[in-house]
Amino acid sequence: MALHVAHWKITGKTLAPLELNEVMYTFELGIVTAGFLFMAVVFLATLIFGRFFCSWGCHILALQDLCAWVLEKFRIRPKPIRSRAMMWIPIVTALYMFVWPQVVRISEGRARPQLHFRTDAQGWASLTTENFWRNLPSPGVTALTFAVCGFLIVYVLGSRAFCIYGCPYGAAFRLADRLAPGKIRLKTQTDCLKCGACTAACGSHVRVHEELNRFGMVVNSACLKDLDCVAACPQGNVTFGFGRPALLKKVVNDTPVRKQVDFTVSEEVVLILVFLSVLITCRGLYDRIPLFLSMALGIIVAWLFVLFIRLVRRPDMQWNRWWLKSGGRLRSSGWTFVVFMFALTTFAVHCGVIRYHSFQGRRYAQQARITATDQIVTKAIDHLASAEHWGLLSTPHDVTLLADLYYQLAGIRFSAGRLQESETHLRAALQAHPQMTMAHYDLGALLIQKGDLASGVDHLKRVVAAKPDFAEGHYNLALGHWMSGANNDARREIDAAYQLNPTDVHTRELHDLMHENHRP
Repeated sequence: MALHVAHWKITGKTLAPLELNEVMYTFELGIVTAGFLFMAVVFLATLIFGRFFCSWGCHILALQDLCAWVLEKFRIRPKPIRSRAMMWIPIVTALYMFVWPQVVRISEGRARPQLHFRTDAQGWASLTTENFWRNLPSPGVTALTFAVCGFLIVYVLGSRAFCIYGCPYGAAFRLADRLAPGKIRLKTQTDCLKCGACTAACGSHVRVHEELNRFGMVVNSACLKDLDCVAACPQGNVTFGFGRPALLKKVVNDTPVRKQVDFTVSEEVVLILVFLSVLITCRGLYDRIPLFLSMALGIIVAWLFVLFIRLVRRPDMQWNRWWLKSGGRLRSSGWTFVVFMFALTTFAVHCGVIRYHSFQGRRYAQQARITATDQIVTKAIDHLASAEHWGLLSTPHDVTLLADLYYQLAGIRFSAGRLQESETHLRAALQAHPQMTMAHYDLGALLIQKGDLASGVDHLKRVVAAKPDFAEGHYNLALGHWMSGANNDARREIDAAYQLNPTDVHTRELHDLMHENHRP
């Protein structure tokens, strides 16, 4: 990663991002990307060697293992959670990312995209690019994503929690792993001491010794082939080898493999409901929060809410190294947790309100593009203005959209003869987007019409500076100068307007009038 970034910084051009999510651009648009080729190679290799890439090539897992190592140094050993419902999150996410768009395409009758290569000049380069940071969040959001997906989630949910409950690529690799002949295996069944050292060493929480004893190999597709269990075996009897895939597993020793779960059915329902609520709220919040960060936050918050419910219902409660409640009474750490959950809930509700107003504002704005009635535009403005007013951060897309809507509403009010309201909305558009040239033009023309010549001229000067080829801007600026008594400036501007649009009747008449009055 460091070499990739350094090469881009030094030369200005480098290999396109090896981001697995660029597979979607291949599926949707047919663009063969470096990310797609990388994913294809890894998937084919997983069909042979098993799910090895996650442990040997994924930066997120490296961060998670680093966090687990740091916590171990501080003698903090987060207890892993085992949820049946959340195991479906990566699978559903993978279907949403890769399969659902194809279902939509087929249902809409769109043709399958043809595979092809592109360059930067065509908008989305396939193999080499100058736009290295494309399709990636800002450095700050990237750092936050790494901190949450790589560190915080490990402290809250245990080692490799994002791999287990969040990663959609892991879901695809799980499927390939079921068909792969490469597996962790026993050399000989009789030499296994069943000591559990391999299970204790597994960072993915697989019951390694039980699976080896029952099947002679690890069939659980959560196994990442990091070989920690191989190194941990005191007999050297655990190895990586090739043979029967997990899909064709055969029981060699009728010993059960324990399936542990940590949640009741009602708790699983709470987990999924809270996760979905946080995901819907956070994804795209302020146009900054990406999918993976939203998923990680959803998983963490969902578990914390279940923990809070348990704190209320149980007389004794411990989380990691902290005793939250004992003998029916909250301890100091318990009160801290309660205050934290209250603040977290308040913040989540606030984010939900902002997300709601932003969503509704964009929905009404979309309707306004089709039917621009006063009522629809006003509703869009009310929602977007609420999101901007109460939001902790500004949303760039909403700000631009808000300016366009104010401009649109100003036109509606002007057509109805409500000039004062039109002026108010034009000023609101410029407050949201000060560089909106057409709002400056309309406001300048309106102010000149009202007799506020100085202000009108100032706005029109900004118009012709930004758009020197805009004939109407020069025409109205000439009119403003002429009415103000600045005749030389007026002639200069009308000459520019006439040169740009000599066929316009009004321009020609004003041009002739100004130059006729200038003759001795």
